[in-house]
Amino acid sequence: MRYRRQETLRYTFGDPRPANFKITKIDSRTVSTSMGKAEVLDISPGGMKLSTEVNVPLTMKVQLLVQTTIADIPLTFTADVMWSKEVDGFYHYGLQFIEDQGETVIHALKKYRKQESE
Repeated sequence: MRYRRQETLRYTFGDPRPANFKITKIDSRTVSTSMGKAEVLDISPGGMKLSTEVNVPLTMKVQLLVQTTIADIPLTFTADVMWSKEVDGFYHYGLQFIEDQGETVIHALKKYRKQESE
């Protein structure tokens, strides 16, 4: 499966957005881990790039629940981890949303950009 990085809209935050995440599924087994701290580096209607100090082993299919706030809009996403990469002691993860989040993400980003320009 290829990860689609060429989506029409991908917003990279100058200051990463704080987030919390937990593992909800490993392969087909439901799990519930404690929440971990992370940052959203970029986001698109189909997924996001997450950075954290936590190394999530990807020997099996892993699903995360991610909570963040963009422009005072609380957002919760369920996503599959598509790839990982270690960068300067942090782990970056490419996430693909399970549900269609297009309208929600676009609405939050429009409000965020408007607040940034004020």
